[in-house]
Amino acid sequence: MKKIYLLFFCLLSLVGFSSASHAEESDSPETMVYLPEPQKNIGAPLMKALSERKTTREFSVRKINDQDLSNLLWAAVGINRPNGKLTIPTARDARDLSVYVIKQGGAYRYNSEKNALELVNPASLIYTAASQGFVKNADMLLVYVSNNENQNYGAMHAGSAYQNVGLYAASAGMSNVVLGMIDRNVLRKELHINDNEYVVIAQALGWPKSK
Repeated sequence: MKKIYLLFFCLLSLVGFSSASHAEESDSPETMVYLPEPQKNIGAPLMKALSERKTTREFSVRKINDQDLSNLLWAAVGINRPNGKLTIPTARDARDLSVYVIKQGGAYRYNSEKNALELVNPASLIYTAASQGFVKNADMLLVYVSNNENQNYGAMHAGSAYQNVGLYAASAGMSNVVLGMIDRNVLRKELHINDNEYVVIAQALGWPKSK
């Protein structure tokens, strides 16, 4: 009889351990997040978006959904032609720019070929990467990283990307601000950036506060 009770308790322990393991796994960030196809037939006319483009340092608690995130990232460094070329020009067709997304669910690298986010760090780095208090209220940070040996080119490419993002934000009614005051050493470490890469600049994004 004692053997039966012992076997029963062993089985209960195994079931409990399995359930706990499953719960831990379900709470963990996904290592690959596939985004919806970017919407290429929406938004304000170009001249309207240009007239609305501005820097905004106030953000609401509203979250950016996956569809808007897909649109933003496609505007930044998306593929817009069958030959794999991008929505931004790059000197000598370098295609050297990478975009990282930092949000509450972790830090991800955008894979433009798969239109997906690849997890690089499950931590919420937005609180450690930005030195200005208002950034902590943003829904996410985009971090622009280049591996171009000519850092002038790397900066130029990042500027093209964040301008595209700013125009999409203006068209969609989002708030955005480009950030030079970021902790590049922290970002290099926490995003696991390669030795031949460097952080150029970042951009905070979110929805505006209601008036």
